[in-house]
Amino acid sequence: MIFEIGATVFGLLQGIFVLFNNRIHWFFYIVQMLCLILFSFASKLYADMGNAFFYLIVGIVGFVLWNPKCGKQMIRACSFEERIGYTLFIVFGTIGLYFLLKQTDDYLPVIDAFTTISSFVATYFMVLRKIDTWVIWFVNNICYIIQYALLPQPAFYLLSLNVIWTVLAVLSYHEWHKIMKGKQ
Repeated sequence: MIFEIGATVFGLLQGIFVLFNNRIHWFFYIVQMLCLILFSFASKLYADMGNAFFYLIVGIVGFVLWNPKCGKQMIRACSFEERIGYTLFIVFGTIGLYFLLKQTDDYLPVIDAFTTISSFVATYFMVLRKIDTWVIWFVNNICYIIQYALLPQPAFYLLSLNVIWTVLAVLSYHEWHKIMKGKQ
């Protein structure tokens, strides 16, 4: 339970700072991933555990790329082709990962596969500061709420965090949209 609470607290801090396009969110993101690795292993959510390892690396890369000394990267929208590409990647990636997870004792292989693959895509676009990240995170967070509710021992704190993140995804989309359009 300590890792669930840690992931929740650091995830909440991360969500607040990313809302305002603040680089420090990557620090909280990295600590949250360390907590999620341990929580996911204990909960037998192996794709989520792999996801968190990947995010640990992405968090470090994001922290470096969001450094003002690396140049100010503007918030942009994905092109139509990028949207088709990431949608297909999510669909086929979910199917492929589902078949791998079926071979384990993963409690929820379909939803675990979807949240894992869509999280990869959303995180990639967050690093690149693409506003589409918030649409993907919105859908992903709703699925995480369902996943954490369906566990044999529901993860109440992480479920609650994803409820908050769902709201923050909407707020972040609007905030980033204002920044993208130069209204802030």
